[in-house]
Amino acid sequence: MKASDKKRFEMTAELFKAIGHPDRLAMLEQLLEKPWCVCELAQSLGLNKSVASKHLSLLHSMGLIEMEKKGTQVIYELVVPCVIEMGKCSYLAVLAEKKKRLEA
Repeated sequence: MKASDKKRFEMTAELFKAIGHPDRLAMLEQLLEKPWCVCELAQSLGLNKSVASKHLSLLHSMGLIEMEKKGTQVIYELVVPCVIEMGKCSYLAVLAEKKKRLEA
């Protein structure tokens, strides 16, 4: 394996780890609609604000979302919307496999 391929696979695996939590996937999907402040996003998803902040911090560190401070609020915005399609594709793959198992 080439070093460049190995690095690419490592980076992709890190991305999957970052989005590999149901709450983070839900956050990304909501951020696809519009920018949200952490307090609104936490309330919408039924999360504690500090838990939501930790999830958002991880997504931000991966470059999936951007944050902008507006007064006392921090507004988060999705900047890599294709990550939502990746999640949907993964879900469809899981459904297809479950369907195969049920039919067997």
